[in-house]
Amino acid sequence: MSKEQEKFKKNAPFSLGRRLRRDLAVFGNLRVLCLAAMLAAMGVVLGYLAKLLFGTGPLRITFENLPIIFGGITFGPFMGAMIAVISDLCSCLFSGQGPNPLIAVGSVSIGFFSGFFGNYLFRRRRFFHLFLVEELTHLIGSVTIKSLALYTMGYAWPLLLPRLPIYIAIACCEAAMLRVLLQSRHLNELLERILPTPKEERTMTYEEALAYIHSVVWKGSRPGLERITELLEKLGNPQDKLRFIHVAGTNGKGSFCSMTESVLRAAGYKTGLFVSPYIKHFNERICVSGVPIDNEALARATAAVKPIADSMADAPTEFELITAIGFVHFVECGCDIVVLETGMGGRLDSTNVIKDPLFTVITGIAMDHTAFLGDTVEKIAAEKAGIIKRGAPVLWGGRDAAARAVIAAKAEELGVPMLATEDQPLTVRKMTLNGTVADYGAWQNVRISLLGSYQPRNLANVLAAVPLMREAGLNIPDEAVYQGLAAARWPGRFEKLSDQPLILSDGAHNPEGVDAAVESIKAYFPNEKVLLLSGVMADKDYRGMVETLAPIAAEAFTLTPDNPRSLPAADFAEAFKEGGVPATAYDTVAAAVAAAVARARETGKPLVSLGSLYMYCEVTNALENL
Repeated sequence: MSKEQEKFKKNAPFSLGRRLRRDLAVFGNLRVLCLAAMLAAMGVVLGYLAKLLFGTGPLRITFENLPIIFGGITFGPFMGAMIAVISDLCSCLFSGQGPNPLIAVGSVSIGFFSGFFGNYLFRRRRFFHLFLVEELTHLIGSVTIKSLALYTMGYAWPLLLPRLPIYIAIACCEAAMLRVLLQSRHLNELLERILPTPKEERTMTYEEALAYIHSVVWKGSRPGLERITELLEKLGNPQDKLRFIHVAGTNGKGSFCSMTESVLRAAGYKTGLFVSPYIKHFNERICVSGVPIDNEALARATAAVKPIADSMADAPTEFELITAIGFVHFVECGCDIVVLETGMGGRLDSTNVIKDPLFTVITGIAMDHTAFLGDTVEKIAAEKAGIIKRGAPVLWGGRDAAARAVIAAKAEELGVPMLATEDQPLTVRKMTLNGTVADYGAWQNVRISLLGSYQPRNLANVLAAVPLMREAGLNIPDEAVYQGLAAARWPGRFEKLSDQPLILSDGAHNPEGVDAAVESIKAYFPNEKVLLLSGVMADKDYRGMVETLAPIAAEAFTLTPDNPRSLPAADFAEAFKEGGVPATAYDTVAAAVAAAVARARETGKPLVSLGSLYMYCEVTNALENL
């Protein structure tokens, strides 16, 4: 973790000073004051109705405090107290009775403590937490202070004791009503327009935006849709204003997304592309019409998301923040269609908050992220199948029969058609380091510049998806397909970085990815062993990877990528040696790259950089500095 991330970790996710500034800022907002007056009036009306229905005794059932509590939770304890004061004064005015100091204190305490408990202690908006806010508030204000006031007015304590169970029931009912109110999309949109944002939170610099996004990386991956759903609801659900092609899969989804976006753009659509991880610059994760989000737009979108994320009791993860920022930017840019790649899995991935994709794609299934997704292909397939939605066809792009059966069963359960890429023939006509030409089904002589023996399969997936695009109402001429595929670029996937010496880079990071990389190496260099420059994450099956790589490796140069999950270079080198491959570990990426390039020049052998995409940027930077 960087020093910058450490600094933000100490302050995330809740700032008392920021919360107090927000709670006090509402007093300078005329619209908030008008709404507060309306809530006070509603409290008076509800109290009057309770008197008509249940009389004026100490044991009557009343919801006159509900508007006060809602105001406290929404606008903070100070505004909640003010709403209570206004409501109490108006009640006295209409009843013709003078104010009772203890009754007034009880009302004010209800407004104040509902805001305090609801914003400082129990910030979640689930029923249980709202019930705790309600019960503690009524225990202080209604059961204790107001009962004391009633006692001073001549009511005996035995008569007042039943107020406790009555207010437990009232708290339960009011919590249910608050839950409904606070989950209302229209109400949240209204409040978002009304509530003031502190001046310092309305704008951010690009550096501040990145620092904020990365400040939650220490929380790790926490699958689940509750946080992203809450965050997007408070943002007005920007994703509901967009059209999506939703893509999951263990390998190949990035290349599929890149090629599909290029085809859509060639057809004249304004496209959004959401992918992970980035290669060189963070902005690459969110692109519009092939252009990464610019620094100013990223800062602006982050500034819109930040105050809402900060107000959440369960703070969003880094990927959830990026997902929300992406949706905000795509809406701002007016994208016609967004190609949306999942981060991990599918069912609980934050991108799965979308409701109505045009269609979904699962590019293939292999063993990866087993701690989160399951330890069998079938379990992982079930997680990926979670993106399939009613009314949206699904394209299966893999080759595993067991995984296909799981996807087909899910499609049948939801009543949606499933297409399979493997049901049409794929023929590779030519594959060189300058590109690939292939036929798929009725498509002939389709050219892509992306390298790798696995890219023809990714190409086939895109061609298989074209009928689904057309069925969804998109106008995709054949010429746009040919042009878009020829123009598609996707760095870090068997990418040629240099001709002299020949250096290639591939982001293989799991057993299937390494199998595909080895297949590519054998295809391009059939009678030759290559030099390997590699670093991986410790949670990968690196020994299995070494076993696969050993037959094509002349020598290995290992490094430790700049990631907390990285496997130490020395451990990786030792695994290569045990597999019969000469290997040397290096303390820095720069040293490993320098040594590997020197050996490539000396021997004339191709150098292939393999491993996590996270190390791609480090390797390319080191190459530029040689």
